[in-house]
Amino acid sequence: MEITTQSACMTGHFLGASLLDDVSRAVIPVHAQRHTETFDHYAVNRIKLAGLIIHFIESDPVYISRLGEDIQEDRIFDLLLHVQIHGSAEITQGDRTFCLGPGAVAIVPGNIPYHVCYPEKGSKIILRIPHRIFHERVLGHEVRDFGATVLYGSGLVPVIIDLLKSITLEKEGDLSEIEQFTLAESFLSLIGAVVRSRNAPTPSSGDKNRAARLCRILSYLEENFSDHELTPARVAEANHVSVRHLHGLFKESGTTVSKWIWDRRLKAGREDLLDPKLTNLTVCDIAFRRGFSDSAHFSRAFKERFSISPGHLRLKARLDVAVDKAIAT
Repeated sequence: MEITTQSACMTGHFLGASLLDDVSRAVIPVHAQRHTETFDHYAVNRIKLAGLIIHFIESDPVYISRLGEDIQEDRIFDLLLHVQIHGSAEITQGDRTFCLGPGAVAIVPGNIPYHVCYPEKGSKIILRIPHRIFHERVLGHEVRDFGATVLYGSGLVPVIIDLLKSITLEKEGDLSEIEQFTLAESFLSLIGAVVRSRNAPTPSSGDKNRAARLCRILSYLEENFSDHELTPARVAEANHVSVRHLHGLFKESGTTVSKWIWDRRLKAGREDLLDPKLTNLTVCDIAFRRGFSDSAHFSRAFKERFSISPGHLRLKARLDVAVDKAIAT
């Protein structure tokens, strides 16, 4: 895991101004102002986790604003997942204002102007999620309007917070690239599960029946996704629903039947490439084993999905195993 550190502890009115410049460039471009007369301390550790970047920040009271002119200039639309470790934050975006303290998670889109007030000394973790990844893997293709959201309560929210703290604060050894990728995938899945469940309306009895039907269909897909002859029509027939109804169920979940099948096949292919028991299989063998009839198509789709080719992933996995064995001996 790659960790970079930037820190400063300064005294004096003018030196504080230079620290504010650091604040304005720390995560995405913002405007920073003192919340009190002096601003003497600011430190940030950046941790790269596959395609994600985690920022652990300690700071004196400060006020930041991301303005429309910033968005027009930098065209950064990434989303920021915000966890307050100590202290509090008041976040305003559009007509929404909420106070964020320990035990909650805020998600703030970077493509809409916002203001954040940190009224006291504190520390926080900010995870920057690229816009494309957020909409494909967290929110779903069918949803486009997403404003500042705060997630409280039990369930997966404490799991997300604890996982971020563990990665950021404990730093129990370096993670290989393969481990980083696996952890990032799992983390995005957790966030997606929470966001989609909080955005869903209260289910009626009819909705509950649809949810149960979808669960049954997903169980069927999990057992049959590697079948070369699997099509939406066959899935619908096996589960006694119309093709139109099947597409409607998946549209409500922010995806399509075909996309679910392809994504599941790609994930299974990745698991096979990382499995030391399957090193005798070629990339072509694995592609066919998981339902792909064209290995070149598999390789292109795999690289687009995971930002690494199947061959390169397998090579990295073998190198990681070799390094682990060398260290053990």
